[in-house]
Amino acid sequence: MPSYLLPTTNGIDWSSEQPPTYDVPNPRQILRICLNLKYLIDKVVPILYDEKLIMCDHSRILNKHVLSLAREACGGKKDDPKSIHKYQSVIIFSLLKVCSWYWDLAATELHNAELYCLRASAAQQLCKLVIEQEEGREAQFLFIQMLCRRYVINENDEDSIAENALELAMDMHCTTVIGSSGYQRCLKWLWRGWIIQSRCDHKSYVICDSVSSSKFTRHFHPDRLKTPMYQNIINIMFSFVFLVLYTVVVNSKDSKAVQPIEFLEGIFYFFTLGSVLDEISKCYHVGWSYIGFWNSFNGAMYFIIMSSMILRVVSVSPIQTHYPAEYWDKISYRILSCAAPMVWTRLLLYLESKRFVGALLVILKHMMKESIVFFFLLLLIVLGFLQGFVGLDSSDGNREITWPIVSNLLLTVLGAGRFDMFDDFAPPFATILYYSYSFVVSVILLNILIALYSTAYEKVIDNAVDEYMALMAQKTLRYIRAPDEDVYVPPLNLVELFLTPFLHFLPPKMAKRISVFVMTILYFPLLLGVAVKEVREAKRVFYNRMKKQEDDANETDVAWDLTDGYVDEADGWIPNSESSGIMATQKRNKRSLKLQKDAENADPDFKVKGEWFQSVKSAIQPVEHGFTSGIGWEMYDVYREATEQREASDKKIDELTMMVESLTKMVKELAPQSDSSEK
Repeated sequence: MPSYLLPTTNGIDWSSEQPPTYDVPNPRQILRICLNLKYLIDKVVPILYDEKLIMCDHSRILNKHVLSLAREACGGKKDDPKSIHKYQSVIIFSLLKVCSWYWDLAATELHNAELYCLRASAAQQLCKLVIEQEEGREAQFLFIQMLCRRYVINENDEDSIAENALELAMDMHCTTVIGSSGYQRCLKWLWRGWIIQSRCDHKSYVICDSVSSSKFTRHFHPDRLKTPMYQNIINIMFSFVFLVLYTVVVNSKDSKAVQPIEFLEGIFYFFTLGSVLDEISKCYHVGWSYIGFWNSFNGAMYFIIMSSMILRVVSVSPIQTHYPAEYWDKISYRILSCAAPMVWTRLLLYLESKRFVGALLVILKHMMKESIVFFFLLLLIVLGFLQGFVGLDSSDGNREITWPIVSNLLLTVLGAGRFDMFDDFAPPFATILYYSYSFVVSVILLNILIALYSTAYEKVIDNAVDEYMALMAQKTLRYIRAPDEDVYVPPLNLVELFLTPFLHFLPPKMAKRISVFVMTILYFPLLLGVAVKEVREAKRVFYNRMKKQEDDANETDVAWDLTDGYVDEADGWIPNSESSGIMATQKRNKRSLKLQKDAENADPDFKVKGEWFQSVKSAIQPVEHGFTSGIGWEMYDVYREATEQREASDKKIDELTMMVESLTKMVKELAPQSDSSEK
C-alpha cells in the first residue's frame, strides 16, 4: 500500500476518556518560571530585529534550541515525566504573562518601546511554537492542562485571580496565539462540549465521558446544554422570538386611551428582565473582562426598553403623578420605538460565526473605538466656540439666541448648519467665528474621522483571519467563563430565580432532581435533537479511538486521503447497531485502496521512483536546517550568494572548455589540409 494513502496519526492513546491528573506549581513557582522566560527572551532578542525574522514559522532566531531552552526554563526533574508535566503545564500561561510585562514596559519606557513590543511578539511566537509542538505530542495534555487549566501567579506579593491561557490570550487580544492550530482545536472541543469544566474543581477541565458513548440516555440530559454550541442555538431561537414580540408590542398601539398590559406584552417584558439579569450575573462573575463593545450595545438597548417598561407600568398603575396616565403611556411607546434599530441590529451578534459577518462586526467595533478620538476633539472644539458665541450674545447684557446657536452648532456637524442667522448677530465677530468653526469641523475634523475609519478598516482587513478567530474565541468563552450549575438560558433564568428559594429548603439530591426535571420539560424538544446528533457523532469518535486517532479526525472526506471520512449514513438517524457505520467505513476504505492500487499498477512505467521523494525532502532542508541549527538569514544569504557565484563560475568554465574543445577540433581538421597543400 502506498504510504501517502495511509491516514496519519499522532500516536495518541485515547483508551482512557479521563486525562491523568497533574499537580500544579504554586504562585511563587509560576513567578520564577515567568522570570526565567523573560531572561531568555531578553538574551535572544537583545536588539531591534526585523519582526519578520522572529514571526516566521521557521525562524532562525526563535529556533529549535531556543524552544528547548524555554521548556527547560520551567524546571522539573528531567528523568521524571510527572515532574516535567507539572511545571511545563504553565509555560503558555507564563509566556502570556511575560508578554503583558513587555507591553507595560513599552507603555512606560517609550525610548525602548519598539524593542519591548518586539520581545512581546517573540513571547507570543514562542507560545505558538509550544502549542504546535505539544499538539503533535499530547493533545489532551495541551488542551486540559496547558490551555484550559486555571493558574494563579504571585505579582507584587499578591496572588492574582485564577485564569487560564485561553482567557488570558483572548483578553490580551494575542492574535498570534489565538490563530495557532492547537488553540483553535481546543476552542472547537469546548464549543462542541467535548471539554467541560470539572464538577469537583472549578479551576480544571476534563474530557466529557459521554463523547464516545452510543447510549441515548447518556446524551439526553440537561447538562449537555452547558455546551456553548447549544446555548448559542437557544439564544438565536429566543432572539427571533424576542424580535417578533417587540414588533407586536411596538405596533399594537391603536388608541389614545391607556390599555392594560396584554399577554404578549408581558411575555416581552419577561424576556427583557431575563436578559438583563443574565448580563448582570455574567458581569458580576467574570468582571471587567466581560465588558465589551457588544455588551455595551446590548446594555444600551436593554436600558431603553427597561425605561419604556417602567413608564408603561406607571401608566397602568394607580400611582398619582403630575401628568395624566395617557402622557406616560405615550412617552413609553415613543421610547420603545427608539430601540427598534438596536433590536434588529442585535441579530448580527448571532450571525458572527459566518466569516463575512464576523469580519464586518470587527471592523464596526474598531471604527466605533476610533470614533472616541473624533468625538473628544469635537467636544472640546464645540465647547470652545460655544463659549465664544455665548459671550457675544451676552455682550449687550441680554442672552437672546443662545439655544438657536447651540442647535446650529450641532447641525453644522451633520452638514446642515445655517450661515444666515449670524448676519445680524454681533457683526462681524459672529460671522468670522462661525466661518472658522465651519472650516474646522467640516474640513479638518471630518477628514480626521475618515482617516481614522480608513485606518481601522485596513488594520482589520490586513489581519482579517486572525481577527475573525479572535472573535470566535470571545464568542465561545462567553458561554463558559461564568458557568452555571443549571443552565437556564434567558428568559428561563427567571424560572430558576423563582425555584431557587424553594430548592434551598430541600435536600441537595432532591433539589437537583427537581431542577433536572424542570429543565428536561423546558428543553425537551432541543434535548431530543441534541441526543440524536451526539449519538451519531459518538460512533465516529469511537471509530477514531479504535484507530488510535484523535476524536475530531475523519470529520470530512478529502480527495487526497482515501482512508479518511466516516460513513454516517450506515447508522441511520438513531443508530441501532454498534458497528454498522464502522464496518461500512472499513469496507469503503478497503475498496478505495484496492481500486487505486489496481489503477496505478496497470502501467508498470507509471510508478514514481523513491529517489523523487528523497529529492523533495532535500529541497526543503535549508529551511528546516535553519530552524534546527539557528543559522541566521544573513548566513543563509551568504551561502546562497556563494552558491550562485560558484554555479556561475562553473558555467563559465564549461563554456571555456567547450570553446577550447571546438578550437582543438578545428585545428585538427585544418592540419591534414595544410600538409596536403605543402606536398
